[in-house]
Amino acid sequence: MSVTDELIVEENGAICTLMFNRPEKRNLLTPKMLLEVKSTLERLGEENRVRCVVITGTGDKAFSSGYDISAIGEDDMIRNHEGENPLPLAARAIEKFPYPVIAMMNGHAFGAGLEIAVTSDIRILVEGSLLGMPPVKLGVVYSYRGVKKFLNLIGPGYTKELFLVGKAISAERAAQIGLVNFLAPENELESITYDMAEEISENAPLSLKALKEMTNVWERKKIVSPDDESLLREMILDVQNSADYKEGQKSFAEKRKPKFKGE
Repeated sequence: MSVTDELIVEENGAICTLMFNRPEKRNLLTPKMLLEVKSTLERLGEENRVRCVVITGTGDKAFSSGYDISAIGEDDMIRNHEGENPLPLAARAIEKFPYPVIAMMNGHAFGAGLEIAVTSDIRILVEGSLLGMPPVKLGVVYSYRGVKKFLNLIGPGYTKELFLVGKAISAERAAQIGLVNFLAPENELESITYDMAEEISENAPLSLKALKEMTNVWERKKIVSPDDESLLREMILDVQNSADYKEGQKSFAEKRKPKFKGE
């Protein structure tokens, strides 16, 4: 087992567990944590010993309550869109890891935390949790590469509900719309997850790699045209430079409801 300030890495045979380790902050994701996820998955892929990775959070409150607002840079929205920031880099490492990744969701998941779960191959959620994508309530526009994962998983109708309303949904609703694969009682979450991880790790490695890549190829083929890409980039820059974006950050820090003006 290796432990840093923000990420615990525990290898047990063919299964490796990555644990977000900021329970006092409900496992808010920092750039450092996300880059450690990336480097760890790249190392595991090169070593080719681990056949299944489990991602979870420490504590019993949250899988991850999102990206640490205090760590957001001035141009982070456009950098996320272009895949240059720690969040898309970590997400890409999950996608590129050759074997299955299970999100063992031990509590609430919001924003970037939910994207990490959705990027994983299988999601097991503890009962009683809430899931949400609140960027519109903060004056933020989410990256297309992030939204596309939800479109692939739950379709445009439920994706619009999740992002345009911005309200958290229950674990039962998440299972109903296909956002998670399984719900588990708190006292059974680990046993259900690791039984599945063990079963996966005993399957044929070459078959696992090929089948994961097949689904990744299908998802990657859903691309936007250069004109669409240009339009999306313009819209993101407009939001990033808006007064509403600054108001969203300020209101969050002041723990009050934002007053958006559309400018």
